[in-house]
Amino acid sequence: MRRAFDSISRGLLLITIGVIFFLLNYGILSWSFWFHVVELWPLVLILAGIGLLFSRKIPFSAVLLVFILSIAGYSLAVGDKPIPWQVNIPFMSGTTVTKSLNVPLPAEVKKAQVNLKLGGSQVQVQALDPGNSEHVLMNGNYQGKSESSTPEPNGSELSSQQLGDTLAVTLSTASFGGNTNKSNRSGLALNLSTKAHNDLDITAGAINGTIDLRRLPVEDLKISTGASNFELQFGDTEIATQGKIDSGASKLTLVVPENVGLRIGLNGVATNTNFMGSGLLLEDKNWVSPNYTEAKTKIDLEISTAAGTIQLDRPKINMQ
Repeated sequence: MRRAFDSISRGLLLITIGVIFFLLNYGILSWSFWFHVVELWPLVLILAGIGLLFSRKIPFSAVLLVFILSIAGYSLAVGDKPIPWQVNIPFMSGTTVTKSLNVPLPAEVKKAQVNLKLGGSQVQVQALDPGNSEHVLMNGNYQGKSESSTPEPNGSELSSQQLGDTLAVTLSTASFGGNTNKSNRSGLALNLSTKAHNDLDITAGAINGTIDLRRLPVEDLKISTGASNFELQFGDTEIATQGKIDSGASKLTLVVPENVGLRIGLNGVATNTNFMGSGLLLEDKNWVSPNYTEAKTKIDLEISTAAGTIQLDRPKINMQ
């Protein structure tokens, strides 16, 4: 009898987990469900203790089943809870200051290694206008907080070093982010030259914004961040791009033109995607576009993320 009850509870547990994912995917249940799990995890101990009081006649699968049903009911009752990518990142106390960025591009430099070490921030990365990118590797500005009278954000540092035809640039900002006032948000606005091939490495506590690489020849891309909400745009640059993205509970939007070959290796917990609906095929644990082999431009991404969503947009490009 106990074995039959155990089998039934395991079956119901799997069915319930499947239903939960369907509800999450179709927006009936909010993704904040997973944060309710974190909040109410001691309930598992309580339910397990009740099982012990009954001389272990209640299997652990039944305990988990009751726990998941309780969390689902709680989530539906309290509604959406702000999740990390919906929460504005507060500034530290101090005076908001703006610093201009300008790094020249020597004529002999063919490759740039751009390393951004950021706190929580609003980020906008894009290509320089063609007329301004001949002798400039990067320009832009960032805002941060200064606790002194000198107009320098806390922990900010910009350095560059040239070795042969390669220029390495590092921008480090220990503390800057977005004000809770939407009309006064601050962060990083960075424009990069299209004249040099780029390696782009972004490490951030959390980022919101857009990284627009449509006109930038990026060969190596690394993004490591916590809970974030950002859009990553690629273009038909006729080069191969290798990318690695590590993030926490995040919302990521990928924009990759239809004629660009795309391959995505995905690792994550409770990650919701639309890859199948976007025409990608699952091959040997990778999501691959049908045109990957013959495409002139290839994007290879390894994405590791916790609970969150990854949406893929494959726009058509007018070749005229």
